[in-house]
Amino acid sequence: MRKLVAIEGIDGSGKTTLANLLKEYLESKMKLNVIVTREPFSEDIIKLIEKIGWNDPILLVLLFAADRALHINWLSKIQDDTNLIILDRYYFSSIAYQGALGVDEQWIKMVNSYFPKPDMVILLDLPIEVAISRIKNDKFNFEEKIRSLAKVREKYLKLAKEYNFYIIDASKDKNEVLEQAIKIIQKNLL
Repeated sequence: MRKLVAIEGIDGSGKTTLANLLKEYLESKMKLNVIVTREPFSEDIIKLIEKIGWNDPILLVLLFAADRALHINWLSKIQDDTNLIILDRYYFSSIAYQGALGVDEQWIKMVNSYFPKPDMVILLDLPIEVAISRIKNDKFNFEEKIRSLAKVREKYLKLAKEYNFYIIDASKDKNEVLEQAIKIIQKNLL
């Protein structure tokens, strides 16, 4: 049976790095077939968001949900022997980010309620100062990100309690983070 693992966290927490390291480890050491995907998924949706801008959080919820529908549809058509799908962001990102901008969380959850629940969510948590130092060269609304990161982190920590996320201290070295993630996956999923 194919398992879904979502990796969540604020910008700069190391989601993409962890997803790629997990894939490499699980394929080479455990002989699993792993797919890593990232949200936003669709180039068309990404271009649309870049064209329209990041200023309308309600529109972003809907665009990210449309993107997620395309993403899940694509994943459902994969007919190989994949054991594990690692999602670099999932619908929890919409709840955290757009929720931090004032969009009603219950509405965001309703919009995303038709998507499959992940078998596991790993939250990469780190202090805001560390995240800011990691994303200082990011081209997307840096000032806006700085203002909202604390609220987004707070939302993620609330979601972690509500949905029983596994939390890893992402301020540690990437190999330590990987080691913790492997232990969590081996103990609770494989």
